[in-house]
Amino acid sequence: MRRYIYLAGAVSCILFLYLLSVISHPYEIDISELDEYEGEEVTVEGIVTDKECGDNHEILTIRNGNHSANIFLYGSSSTDYGDRIRATGIVERYEGRMEIRAKSVSIVEKWNGGSMPLWELSENFMDYIGTNVNVTGYIDGIHKRYFYLTNSERQYRIRVFYDENFTIQVEDHQHVYVRGMFRYDGEKMCMYMEMSEKYHGVEVID
Repeated sequence: MRRYIYLAGAVSCILFLYLLSVISHPYEIDISELDEYEGEEVTVEGIVTDKECGDNHEILTIRNGNHSANIFLYGSSSTDYGDRIRATGIVERYEGRMEIRAKSVSIVEKWNGGSMPLWELSENFMDYIGTNVNVTGYIDGIHKRYFYLTNSERQYRIRVFYDENFTIQVEDHQHVYVRGMFRYDGEKMCMYMEMSEKYHGVEVID
């Protein structure tokens, strides 16, 4: 009889621990759902589009599709614009808007860890405005302080500006990687890229 009591106790403990783990596990949600989880612990993913650094904290803005959210983090995340990150923390209301006070932030994919063809950037441009991108294409016209990048069929074309500090050693029609900041000019309704940071540049694809 005692054996059954011990067995029942063990089973009860296992069930309790399982339920506790389920209850304490953060909800994995989309950024668009933040309003529904105030006070709850959640996990979200998005691309870093802005970053403000304080003495001992960071405020990251991440975007996923048409929705964005702020992530408040004590310490440093070592993230760059364009990185895809995963943040876990408590949803709180700050100045009338939901944000996440993060317990942890991890980088899912660095912005330059892979590349995308120019057509993908052009057809999904809203996802990448204000972020670093690594784009493949073909040189199609070189000018002072800028050149054009196109795809092999010349269906898509974008202007790439570069600072005077950059030495561009490329030729027309070369297949290249271009690393830079992606911008959108709302007045002229056009996309363009800027190479202004030390980690931006052009690399010829063999």
